[in-house]
Amino acid sequence: MTAFQNVQQFVQLSRSAPDLDALKEAVASATHEFGIEYFLLAHHVNAIRPNFVQLSNYPTDWSNEMRKKAQFVRDPVMRACQKTVAPFLWSELGHYVTMTTAQVDILERASRAGVGPGFTVPFHVPGECSGSCSFAVRTGRDLDTDIIPFVQHIACYAFDAARRLSLHKEHLQGGISEAPGLTARQLDCIVLMAQGKSDWDIGKILSISQRTVQEHLDLARAKYGVGSRTQLLARVLYANQIGFEDIIQPTGKPVN
Repeated sequence: MTAFQNVQQFVQLSRSAPDLDALKEAVASATHEFGIEYFLLAHHVNAIRPNFVQLSNYPTDWSNEMRKKAQFVRDPVMRACQKTVAPFLWSELGHYVTMTTAQVDILERASRAGVGPGFTVPFHVPGECSGSCSFAVRTGRDLDTDIIPFVQHIACYAFDAARRLSLHKEHLQGGISEAPGLTARQLDCIVLMAQGKSDWDIGKILSISQRTVQEHLDLARAKYGVGSRTQLLARVLYANQIGFEDIIQPTGKPVN
């Protein structure tokens, strides 16, 4: 079977997979043909609640260690995913994030646990927190970078299938609700609030009263079920209802 045929076969299997176990088996089989031994498909929401999507065959000891020490928020791979929409090699993480000692240590401990060189495909779906598909070979082996375009294609269909199966399962169990539908005016108020504007300033900019600004922000907080504006901003950013580019310029200076 050629590489292209392998990808085509996986696409069909991913679309018809009845559950996550079947999808996991299909991902393992398809990526094994390209020399991949480990994979992790996940939404990046560990700091808030259990993952919407999490499908992995990483070594159990390593996965348990990451959960126990709550190191997902420090994971340099997750950080790099916020900087690009293109696949990236773990060996090039320094191009995307300034690696701290703790982040270098995470990669070194992963290698000792058996997870060797790898690469990650980021995903940014509007209305959802970001996610990614990571693939790696065993420690001591070399990663063939020529396979990345093929495995990237597998990643796209695998993540989409995992979203479909995971979100459907959680909805049936009452565990997940979609990001609240905020009005355009509510989002305007949140963006201006995040830029440091006062309620009075926001009212002047939007040609509405200060009280109306407060009502828009209060309604947005109520929709998310949070008690503070800081929590509201965090949740709206996490749900990709607004982006950091709406708040700051590339130079890092506040938007005027």
